[in-house]
Amino acid sequence: MLVSIIILTYNAPKYVFKTLCSLNKTNNVDYEVIVVDNASNILTKFILFILKVFGYIDKTAFLSENTLFAKGNNMGSRLASNDSDLLLLLNSDVKIVNPNWLKKLTDYHKKGIISYGIVESAPIRVDGYCFLINTELYKKYELDESFEWWWSITKLQSQILKENHDVVGIKNHNNYIIHYGGKSDNKNVNNARGMDVKSEEVISWFDDRKIKIIDGNKLN
Repeated sequence: MLVSIIILTYNAPKYVFKTLCSLNKTNNVDYEVIVVDNASNILTKFILFILKVFGYIDKTAFLSENTLFAKGNNMGSRLASNDSDLLLLLNSDVKIVNPNWLKKLTDYHKKGIISYGIVESAPIRVDGYCFLINTELYKKYELDESFEWWWSITKLQSQILKENHDVVGIKNHNNYIIHYGGKSDNKNVNNARGMDVKSEEVISWFDDRKIKIIDGNKLN
């Protein structure tokens, strides 16, 4: 089984470095690291170049514009190896704490989605900073680029639930992975397409379907 880890970067070089260096301690899972850079500054690009030279990154794409979340991840998914079984969307502002963090995700994964982190506002959903999905399902739907930011990951969950597959969120996960949040300082989010969607519409996507929640403190 091969997991293709897709990381979008946009500045925040200190956190990009922390993410990729801590990711390198991952064990017991075959994985590749794909970085899509959304037109970062020169320091971030230099760090990515050095980390690729030292084998921390397998594939890189340096973009000439900031494509934001949906399009950037979709582009990254197309760089995944042909034998990729699972795609993992991983933010560039996390720290891997436990080398078995990814093994836990794959062990508990059933066809569908599993993620570290949940969002408790309606609709209750998994967060998108460490989001594992079957490659075939991701490529069937991809992220809807009419929602350039986080609503695209929410809509994808609703589509997977409608296929009667699992969507599972792991709460209390800081003993496996820490998410710092918002470190890319991406001001373009305010003007991203789809951010003006009404909460009622988002809730309707789920049609009363519910995600499952696991307590990370109780993982075996």
